[in-house]
Amino acid sequence: MALLASLFREKVSKEKDVRKKQEADQDVAYSTGFLSFDFMNGQVIHVRDQKGNKYTYNSIGVIDGSMVMVIGRSGSGKTTLIMQSASAIVKPFETACIYHDDIEGGITRARKEQLTEMYGEEFDSRYIPRNTGITAENFYERIKTIHDIKVLDEREKFEYDTGCVTTDGKPIYKLEPTVYILDSLALLMPEKYTEEDELSGQMAATAAAKANTSIFKRIVPMLKSANIILYVVNHITQAVSINMFDRTPAAVSYLKQGETLPGGRAPVYLSNLLIRLDDGSKLKEKDAFGINASVVEVTILKSRTAPVNSSISLIFDYKNGFDKELSLFYLLKERGYIGGAGAYLYIGDRNDVKFSQRAFKEKLAESEVLQQIFAEYTIKALMELINDPGEPEYSDEKKSFDISAFIMNQIKVPAIA
Repeated sequence: MALLASLFREKVSKEKDVRKKQEADQDVAYSTGFLSFDFMNGQVIHVRDQKGNKYTYNSIGVIDGSMVMVIGRSGSGKTTLIMQSASAIVKPFETACIYHDDIEGGITRARKEQLTEMYGEEFDSRYIPRNTGITAENFYERIKTIHDIKVLDEREKFEYDTGCVTTDGKPIYKLEPTVYILDSLALLMPEKYTEEDELSGQMAATAAAKANTSIFKRIVPMLKSANIILYVVNHITQAVSINMFDRTPAAVSYLKQGETLPGGRAPVYLSNLLIRLDDGSKLKEKDAFGINASVVEVTILKSRTAPVNSSISLIFDYKNGFDKELSLFYLLKERGYIGGAGAYLYIGDRNDVKFSQRAFKEKLAESEVLQQIFAEYTIKALMELINDPGEPEYSDEKKSFDISAFIMNQIKVPAIA
């Protein structure tokens, strides 16, 4: 071990302030239930333990303690996707729950229960919504309260063995995840302006952006330490310009010309994961899958684990939310694993099991053979999406030519005699 690192750790271990000796934990990911997205945003973790054993595992989904911003135009399914994802994240954990600041107030309890698949007593105990009295200040205070309860007051009640290990084989312990939904950033205002009788125009918008900058800068460190996954809904709007020749670059890569995001720049650049939804082709009930739906392209604009501009498609059923099975079927179709035509479709090379697209879900529920085929080829398609950084190099021996090191070695200042 490097001498400075050893001396530093020895010194801070004696400090009363435990924050000085804290070191970053390895990330753990949580599945959103939408496997094509999870694998696209996932990574293969290469492990080499202290005994020299080497193996890998797949870390898929949303990283613990992340701030996730989901952007898109109105009606693209932002809130629906977030609510379904939040439910999938918290359900495996006894203490986990969802907080939802629904400033827009556009979703009824019945719809929330449907999307989360939590009803009655379970919904009340695991889902804490509010749609009035939401300000920038008390949004921050609620995040802080959750953080303090989990980290400072009752940590032992929330800590668990993730079952995952670090790259050197050590077990990873985390606090059980909490999901907090802010819907939406565009309407988050300081308390001063929520109580005004008259609109303040640009002054209020500027004040809101400044407040958001201050609040989100303080929130981000708390998210990681308390394992709070913060989902932020933001709307893509059209920038207003009086100059027809104005070509101001977008604040975020892959925003289109003239598009902008409200709420200030800070929440955008502080987000660990930035996702864009674009609703494309419409599916009519009399055609395709037999539902009124749209094909929504989900693009990762920013991520810790995935390449920028990675994208997959999900099927957005307007009645029931994003459909997990049909989205995976669409993945197989895009990847070339669906053969045949009309009522004689089949998966992969299994042309002995045929079905129509419209009747696919019904046959999938009934046929164990189709379930096995579907699972087999879905795994193949998912593994084509996941990011594999490769096995880390443990040897000091150089395996490739390092041009930078070579050049720097040529221009070193000679030692003074």
